[in-house]
Amino acid sequence: MALRMVSNDREIDTSLVAVCGAYCGACPVYLAWSEQDLPRLEALARTLGTTTDRLMCTGCRTPAAFCFGGDCDIKACAQKRGVAFCPDCADYPCDRIRRFEGGAPYRAAMMRDARRLKELGVTAWLREEDAHWRCPGCGAKVAAGSDTCPGCGRALAGV
Repeated sequence: MALRMVSNDREIDTSLVAVCGAYCGACPVYLAWSEQDLPRLEALARTLGTTTDRLMCTGCRTPAAFCFGGDCDIKACAQKRGVAFCPDCADYPCDRIRRFEGGAPYRAAMMRDARRLKELGVTAWLREEDAHWRCPGCGAKVAAGSDTCPGCGRALAGV
């Protein structure tokens, strides 16, 4: 299933805005699941030490969200504090966010992205993130940490 660039606001999927401020649309698990890419799901399952059926994910704000450590303590904390996004919390960024951001190289920009989300608002931020996480050659969606485009095989730098 080829994903295409968001071209109007009716195509904006707010479930791709994680509570922590990450963009779920660039998550390798989310992309592999949404594209039903079994070889990629199997490789991710091996890497993450889980099974492919456990990798079902439709975005962090949906019931079918995959969380790397089981139940998401970041989401639970935000709910307890009554905030939609962590950057809305008076204690942001907290140690929980710092640990999560440091857990993988592609999360290094999470706090910057969360601040940008707060500046732009959800719709504009989702448009910006959607454009950022696409191959400059063919426009295919690209997972964070990818070295090559899954659509055309182009080498990627800085994605």
